[in-house]
Amino acid sequence: MITVTLNDKSFSVAPLTSLGDFMTQRQITPAGIAVAVNGTAVAPAMWSSTPLRDGDSIIVFKAFYGG
Repeated sequence: MITVTLNDKSFSVAPLTSLGDFMTQRQITPAGIAVAVNGTAVAPAMWSSTPLRDGDSIIVFKAFYGG
């Protein structure tokens, strides 16, 4: 198992788990959110091809308009 954090909460996941699989397991859909792994934004189209590694930090935040 590897450990990743999602918004500062730790999770144990199987090695070779993709970001897409992780998000699906947590019932998090891409609608209205942005996701960054280790500070780098990851588009929803790339979730399934983005492998998670031990110690990765995932941040999910709601996208909003404004200025």
